[in-house]
Amino acid sequence: MTLPFELPTVLLASADEANFWLPRAASTIAGETDFMFQVINWICYVFFALVTVLLIVFSWRYRQRTKEGFQAGPTHHTTLEVTWTVVPLIIVIVIFFMGFKGYLNFATPPRDTYDINVTAAKWLWSFKYPNGASSEDLYIPAEEPVRLIMRSEDVLHSLFIPEFRVKRDVVPGRYNNLWFQSDAPTGDDPNAAYHLFCTEYCGTGHSNMNRRVFVLDRVAFDEWLTKQSRWIEDIPDDELYFKAGPKIYARCSNCHSLDGAVGTGPTWKDLWQRTKDGTTEFTDGTRLADLIGPGKEYATPEDYLRDSIYNPGRHLVKPYTNAMPTFKGQLNDRMVDAVIAMIKRVDEFDAKGNWKNATTK
Repeated sequence: MTLPFELPTVLLASADEANFWLPRAASTIAGETDFMFQVINWICYVFFALVTVLLIVFSWRYRQRTKEGFQAGPTHHTTLEVTWTVVPLIIVIVIFFMGFKGYLNFATPPRDTYDINVTAAKWLWSFKYPNGASSEDLYIPAEEPVRLIMRSEDVLHSLFIPEFRVKRDVVPGRYNNLWFQSDAPTGDDPNAAYHLFCTEYCGTGHSNMNRRVFVLDRVAFDEWLTKQSRWIEDIPDDELYFKAGPKIYARCSNCHSLDGAVGTGPTWKDLWQRTKDGTTEFTDGTRLADLIGPGKEYATPEDYLRDSIYNPGRHLVKPYTNAMPTFKGQLNDRMVDAVIAMIKRVDEFDAKGNWKNATTK
């Protein structure tokens, strides 16, 4: 927002510091939002002080001094009535135009944005980049406008980055856009990263959707993109289960435990044994043993596990509901191989998904 006058420093939030009301401002539109916020705050301060002072003054000046009855007071004062109507009206009009201009800037992304596809699901965020890379934390290039193209797999979510002063609901059945630009790089330091929240209550794992935002200079961002797009390809097959498995399991840990603890979905403890034996029971009364074998729906137990990841609602394990989103398009075949391999060797991991033999490998 370009203003024809210099703003008082008390109305401005430093780009490098938080203030009493707001966290650090780290996007190009944050200054405009903060200015609007502080203007409304100071209007409230001024009128609060004015009303309080007048209340005290009038209470003292017009207090009852005798035991006589109240005297008749004025019932009409044109100047005063016009003043307290026109002044608030002008203030509200100014606030409206400032807010509407800010809304247009927020709602209209530039043409040359860097687009990232965002999928929200119970209870995770998935960020997919143009080169096919994906991540759970958000990585963006510095000094470039970024547009998030967002959709929900299940219920209503809401993406909020406080330091960028941006928030937008992620609604099932449609796409929503959100854009911003940050000129304040964080590098890959988790302590310097910005915060990303889901601000629409979406179930018991709602608080697990907290993520981080890393702002990298273009060279570092391109290096990260290349590495992220092929990270799993560089892992030998015999090491997939303990190097890639735990990283992918982090997306599953909100619903599936490794130690038998009850969760939103079936525990992975003894899951491979139950799958091989076909003892799993479904809500429709069938058993897994009826579905696995030559000429049946699944030729092998691995086929069933793979289909459960890509089509989780096809056969619902008793007594669970259809709460799991599909991971088709989010996990490639090699990632699914890593998950299945980890399930087969789940006893080698602790309850948090850490490989117990890490110190010896």
